[in-house]
Amino acid sequence: MKPLLLIINLIALVNMSFAQATKINGVSGNAKVINFSDPSIVDYQMNLVQLDQHPIPSAEYGNKKEELNTLRALQKYEASENQVQAKTRGIAPNPNIVKGAQGNVSNGIPNDNDIAVSNDGKVVSVVNSNMRVYDDTLKTLYNKTLTSLVASIGVYTWISDPRIIYDPAADRFILVCFSGNLSTESTILVGFTQTNDPTGNWNFYTLNGNSFNDSTWSDYPIISVSDKDLFITFNQVKDNVSWTIGFKQSVIWQIDKQLGYNGSPLQYDLWSDIKYGGTNLRNICPAKYQSATMGNNMYFLTLRNVASTNDSIFITEITDSYQSGNATLQQKLLISPVAYGFPPNAVQKYFASSGQQYLMTNDARVLAAVYENDNIHFGSNTINPAYTNAGVYLGQIKNISSTTPVVSADIFSSDSVEYGYPSMAYMGNNTSEHNVMFTFSHCFVDSFPGTSVLYKDNNGNFSDIIRVKNGTSYINVLTDSTERWGDYTNIQKKYNTPGRAYLSGSWGKSSGMNCWVAMVDNTEFSVGIEEPMANNESSLFPNPMADRFTTKFHHAKSEQVKFEIVNMQGQQVQLLLDTYVKEGNNEFSFTTQPLPPGNYMLKISGINNIISVQKFMVNE
Repeated sequence: MKPLLLIINLIALVNMSFAQATKINGVSGNAKVINFSDPSIVDYQMNLVQLDQHPIPSAEYGNKKEELNTLRALQKYEASENQVQAKTRGIAPNPNIVKGAQGNVSNGIPNDNDIAVSNDGKVVSVVNSNMRVYDDTLKTLYNKTLTSLVASIGVYTWISDPRIIYDPAADRFILVCFSGNLSTESTILVGFTQTNDPTGNWNFYTLNGNSFNDSTWSDYPIISVSDKDLFITFNQVKDNVSWTIGFKQSVIWQIDKQLGYNGSPLQYDLWSDIKYGGTNLRNICPAKYQSATMGNNMYFLTLRNVASTNDSIFITEITDSYQSGNATLQQKLLISPVAYGFPPNAVQKYFASSGQQYLMTNDARVLAAVYENDNIHFGSNTINPAYTNAGVYLGQIKNISSTTPVVSADIFSSDSVEYGYPSMAYMGNNTSEHNVMFTFSHCFVDSFPGTSVLYKDNNGNFSDIIRVKNGTSYINVLTDSTERWGDYTNIQKKYNTPGRAYLSGSWGKSSGMNCWVAMVDNTEFSVGIEEPMANNESSLFPNPMADRFTTKFHHAKSEQVKFEIVNMQGQQVQLLLDTYVKEGNNEFSFTTQPLPPGNYMLKISGINNIISVQKFMVNE
């Protein structure tokens, strides 16, 4: 293994301007109160997966991935002469993995792991598309699919990309996700806890995912909070085409968060047409505040995410709160000392039975960013030019509010390990400390995908990369050779416990993608070592594989399909799902736990035909 770490500092060249943007004011409907632990919420935990990966169009994504695969096959692992070998690796103290446990089992592809923890010790983990609540020892308290949770609001059967955040200033949780991948059905779901207990009452709202009355829908949310506002960024994607070529614009929702906590209709500004130099900024990521003392502004970062190589970092700032009525949108252009670039897909271990399998890295967008004491830390996927493989690009911007910010940047990967989907948490304890913990996914050439953690101390030194969870299998769910790797991970410190953080990432097991949650200590400020929990999947509760019915089926055409539980007389017991299903191979599953003992059938039917009827039994 030949590790490569690139690091250079530079006083950024800064262009400052008032941004090109449009601001629209709006008000939501009334809140719907939902109790997370309400026993009357029936949860069948349905799971429908389209197994056929439809080819990515041969445009800026598809062709570039193929070209990079060809280049990687020819690559000799030798660093270019103009690349700097950093001497900061392995100097900072290594993080300590205190506990780890099997996390939520995803109801979709990819995982989309996110996590938040309150000062009171409630840990909330979300994936596509369910939510689990733990105590601070990672003991499961409650688990629900998001479809069942919001069923009283409406029929939302295709909920995706859940994001969860803990607001340390208000001592509340906020959940954001969306439903629908067409302009006619695009809905944004936003939930605020009424107290600091996520197992209690939530105020839920729906927002129009097609606020522009055009043929676009809202995709890929990222969330953050300031002292007064909730910020949500979305990509508006055109109907009936891949997101890789259907991007139209990125937008920012600025919402008065206190109204959400109060259960009043939400008031917001929707910022759109956000451009720099006449070009739309694509994939705008907010920099999350990392303490309970927050400003009334918000910074956002954007990279040229589909460029083969680039050094531009675009900073967008919303200068004031929604309440003030004075918020403006400003921009800076910074130049990175280390170039990033469009990444190749990561290579999984080769198996003769399945051929070469890849893990999708999407593009070089900013995946996560945090703000602390006039510093921003951020991360993205990137190509590592030393190996022509997938790495993570980790950056820091010092003195972001000044006219001369200082930028440093690092690329991590090696000849035998590729990395992707970084996130980070600030671990310092005062204004002079800029310590950061990172987590990201790893993929070994000769082993299996898993989750790693990395620590950076106040002097810019890095620890070793520590394996939080190694996979026990490669990932092979889709019929295509390219598998989804998970569009994001997350790590959050426990604000009232210095040195402790909780993370959520992905790992391979039984040819599928799984979630792993872990408690991690920064040993410079150690909380105290606890006996590690065994990496035993039986720690999961409720075990989603117990009392679960799974079936695979091939669908000859794309159409609306119903999934029903019927009794032996053919009478409907429960409509599980009524949704649009694409042509090809599919897998559907649900838990039978809500059903009384007896004999049943799963009936799958199209508009004019019955696709499948299968018997199953629920035991005492």
